[in-house]
Amino acid sequence: MKSLVALSLALLVSAPLANTAEAKERPFQKMSAKAKFIHGDNLVRDVLPERGGSIDARLQSPRQKAAGLSAVMVTPNGDQYAASMNPEDVAVFEKAIRDLELLGRNASTPGNAPVRPALDGGDIRFMPKVVIGTDDRVQITNTVASPYWHIGRIGIGCTGTLITPKHVLTAGHCVSNGAGTWYSSLNFTVAQNGSYQPWGTTSWARAVTTSAWHNSADTNYDYALIVLSSAPHGGNSGWGVYSGGTHTITGYPGEKPFGTMWTHSGTPWTSGSYRLCYTIDTSGGNSGSGISSGGGVYVRGIHTTGSASQNCGTRLTSTVYNTLQSWISTYP
Repeated sequence: MKSLVALSLALLVSAPLANTAEAKERPFQKMSAKAKFIHGDNLVRDVLPERGGSIDARLQSPRQKAAGLSAVMVTPNGDQYAASMNPEDVAVFEKAIRDLELLGRNASTPGNAPVRPALDGGDIRFMPKVVIGTDDRVQITNTVASPYWHIGRIGIGCTGTLITPKHVLTAGHCVSNGAGTWYSSLNFTVAQNGSYQPWGTTSWARAVTTSAWHNSADTNYDYALIVLSSAPHGGNSGWGVYSGGTHTITGYPGEKPFGTMWTHSGTPWTSGSYRLCYTIDTSGGNSGSGISSGGGVYVRGIHTTGSASQNCGTRLTSTVYNTLQSWISTYP
């Protein structure tokens, strides 16, 4: 679809849409079929199995890459929209991304600090009953301090990070089961600390993920964006392309006391065309957590899978970064 390529490239180099009058120019087209939903909270409890390193980008066919560059969006009432990339247009898109890299379009800066919560109670401490083996994670007992105030819990049982005041970055498998069905419990509670919810829970308005994940469970494209109905507190994390070094994963592991935030740092030991792998401690519930640099300030990847020997996540490449920017511009 040539018009999608042209519009996608325009979105990548332009400022976000100023108003909804430009909605007719959006690349997403409404689908005739209503979405199928899986209803319920805390359904993503187990770690998604790690199946090994990602395929090298050079070995993927244009059709596989096109699915990764295509996207699907859903609203809470079941309306679905799709944006499709034709395989023959992939090379044009990839060249545009390389050109944008030369222009430095691969980094971001933090947003404003959030407004302070109306209620006190940001230092709540819980201790796990049992730790089996070595668990090096540390509980965050003041979740309203930087950089933790941008991290929150998603109703389905995942973690997400505000990368704009209204957009939550998370894993694709936190919004879709990878077989064409969506999860409905996507409301977001930022900086939750047990029963303490300093900015309350914000409802979701849209969820977007790649067609490659939504339809085929391709872990190379396991990332998603949740658009909230309003900004929880006006702040957001920084985010940008992965560049190596020590990283931190902070989130809401499911085996810890409910709603408590935990963190651990380490250095990814391998990075491929699409994914990062590391021995940073995680568990079910950490899905969607940011893989962050700068002491947790800049998100550089998204935690997605785990095994007995390694944990892995989606790497924020220039392609992923600019794809997310285009989604944000389309649905501000």
